[in-house]
Amino acid sequence: MQDLLLYCTNGLLLGVIYALSALGVSLIVGIMNVINFSHGELYVLAGYFSALFARALGLPVLAGAGLAVAVVFLFGLLVERTLIRNTYGNDMASLIITFVLSIVLQNAYLLIFGPYPQKPPNWVDGSTRLFGLFYYGNQRLAALGAGAVVIAVLFLVVKKTWFGKTVRAVAQDREMAAMVGVNPDGVNMLSFALGCALAAAAGVILAPIFPVTPTVSVGVSLTAFIVVVLGGMGSLGGCVIGGLILGLVQNLGSAYVSSGYKHFFGFFILLLVLTVRPTGLFGRKQL
Repeated sequence: MQDLLLYCTNGLLLGVIYALSALGVSLIVGIMNVINFSHGELYVLAGYFSALFARALGLPVLAGAGLAVAVVFLFGLLVERTLIRNTYGNDMASLIITFVLSIVLQNAYLLIFGPYPQKPPNWVDGSTRLFGLFYYGNQRLAALGAGAVVIAVLFLVVKKTWFGKTVRAVAQDREMAAMVGVNPDGVNMLSFALGCALAAAAGVILAPIFPVTPTVSVGVSLTAFIVVVLGGMGSLGGCVIGGLILGLVQNLGSAYVSSGYKHFFGFFILLLVLTVRPTGLFGRKQL
């Protein structure tokens, strides 16, 4: 029982981070119909900046994490304005551009930071006894709480604010939204930057636990796309459920079968769900 609870707690932690990262992909796909292949590189970029701000500049670790997310948000604004905007209506062009961007960023990381793992300082130290059975690192608990808070804030923004209403309006009918005064280009730019910031948030939250390297980005992007498809394209709630399922399945499978099959478990659960529901858990059929 003790081991099972430990594995489930680890799965819950990774599931929340998977969901957070996948929400960025889902937001960009749902609003802009753009597949951002550089999503994982933005996760890594935020991890590098978080470590740089905290260690090289001496900023408080949480301030460095917040600043790293802000920098990636601004980078997302720049990428949308200069690279993505002219590709609207041409899905293949945007896909190629983001794929090339991912290669450029990954090689830039290798050139600047080298292949060595980098991590920012822990937010908190020590451990807490959970369920009266085992000790669990406070940094992991802090990461779990931070990820849950960011997801909750995102849902509040999307469901309750004016920006969220305009985002949903553009996603449902771009032309009609423009007719009632919404600026679709502005919504696209902010949505793309917000999706990048969500990848960055996942990066700064998890980097103190799992150091970042240039090649980590491939697994991050792959996992995010699996979660989006598993939950259902365009479903933010599906991303959360899909992320939690994937995190639990991967950790339990790694613990009781073999860690060498970690990614296999993700693809297996994806194929299993798509066999029963081709649109994903919460996806809707196109009329």
